[in-house]
Amino acid sequence: MVATVEDFIEATQNVSSEAILRDMFLAATGADGYENAVFARARNGRLLSIPWSQFPPGYLDTYKAEQWDRIDPVVQHVQTARGPFRWSDTHSGGGFSRDQHHFFEKCRELGVHSGITIPMRGPARETDLISLSFREHGSLMPDRSAYIYMLCVQYWLKYCEIADRRDAPCVTLTAQELECLKWCKEGKTNWEIGEILSISQKTVEFHVGNAMRKLGAGNRITAVIMGIKNGLIQL
Repeated sequence: MVATVEDFIEATQNVSSEAILRDMFLAATGADGYENAVFARARNGRLLSIPWSQFPPGYLDTYKAEQWDRIDPVVQHVQTARGPFRWSDTHSGGGFSRDQHHFFEKCRELGVHSGITIPMRGPARETDLISLSFREHGSLMPDRSAYIYMLCVQYWLKYCEIADRRDAPCVTLTAQELECLKWCKEGKTNWEIGEILSISQKTVEFHVGNAMRKLGAGNRITAVIMGIKNGLIQL
C-alpha cells in the first residue's frame, strides 16, 4: 500500500505503461475510500475527452447521453479554479440552478457522491482534471486533502511524460530557490519559510515564483512534485 506521496512517486518513477500507472493511482486513492474516479479534458465549459473512468455501471453512459457536461457545475468551474475544489463549492452566489440540483440528485441515485476535483493546466488551452468521489455519502478528511492533491499531480505529470514519450527537461535552481522549495514540501507558508531562512516573505515569494517558472509549474505543489521528479529534492 502507498503510505506517502514520496512512496507513490518512487513507485511510479519507472512506470512506462498508462494502464499500470492508472491502476497504481486508483489503488492509492482507493485506499482513502474513493471508489469513483475520472480523468478528463475540458475546454470552454464542455468535456473534450475522457481517457478513463471508474464509475458504477451505467453512470458514464447516462452522463454522455444526457450531455450533463452542459450543466455540470464542476465542468463550468474547472476552467477558472486555481486548485482542488469540492463539488459542493461550485455554485455561484445564487446557489445551484434547478437543473443542477436535479443533476446532483441523479448522480447520487447512480452512486456518485461527494466529489472533489483537481484541475491541471498544460501549455494548451485545455484543462485536464481528475475527479474523485464516493458511492455513498462521504467526505475527505481535512488532513488528507494535500496528500490527494499531490497524488493527482504526480499521476498527471507521469501520464503526460508517458503519453508524450518525452523526457523532462533539465532544470537548474539556485541554492535559495531549492531551499525554499524544500520547505514548501514540508508544508511551510512563505512567512514560515522566511522566518526559518531569515529572509523576508517577499524574498521567499520571489524565489518560489522563480522555481515555479523554471519548472513550468502552475502552483507550489506541482513545483514540489516536479522538483522531486527532476532529482532536485530528495525523497
